Amino acid sequence: MKKDTCQRCGETNDPDTRSLFMACFYEMQELGLPFEEIKSGERKFYVLEVCKDCRGDWMGAIKTWFQNPPKKESCGSGIFVRRNGATVEISQEEWDREHPSQEPARFNP
Repeated sequence: MKKDTCQRCGETNDPDTRSLFMACFYEMQELGLPFEEIKSGERKFYVLEVCKDCRGDWMGAIKTWFQNPPKKESCGSGIFVRRNGATVEISQEEWDREHPSQEPARFNP
């Protein structure tokens, strides 16, 4: 499994390249990242080989994510889409940018 090249930045001289393991019931291949899949019993792990600098960036991103939970306020559009496995409400403007010439289905309770 251990690779000599960082899958994120291509660094080849870092003797401290490590494996990042992510266990998730979501199909992480949808992200289009070069994960290697490893099964352990019923659990599937997604693995990336990264250098020390990229590992530090990843840890910083996880910290930022954790410390900034999403605001649960509705924008009132009633337009819901799936993003990375979560259902989120987007504005009409976001919909128009992402789906030009299409009308959204709306859910307004």
